[in-house]
Amino acid sequence: MLQLIAHLIGDYCLQNQWMADNKTKRWLPALVHAALYALPFLLVTQSWQALAVIGLTHAVIDRYRLARHWLSFYKIGIGAPPFLSVWLLIIVDNTAHLAINYAAIRWL
Repeated sequence: MLQLIAHLIGDYCLQNQWMADNKTKRWLPALVHAALYALPFLLVTQSWQALAVIGLTHAVIDRYRLARHWLSFYKIGIGAPPFLSVWLLIIVDNTAHLAINYAAIRWL
């Protein structure tokens, strides 16, 4: 449960508009967002390896919009109303982050 709370705080509460608008265009906003994202996980783990995986994978997933590529590859949401496409993107993105975070905390 603490892992989910850390994710929500890091991804939503600690992200400002500059990061949200620019993290898919440039590395600096993506890395700043990822560093702030990883901070709440200090309450979950003190493993620097887990924190590094959590932060760096978050930057890569967000910078390259990997959730969008996943949906496109599996042809999910094609022809769906725009609101549904946005929610599918959010769900896939959050699922990727949460799965990686769990694995990093569990095994590193």
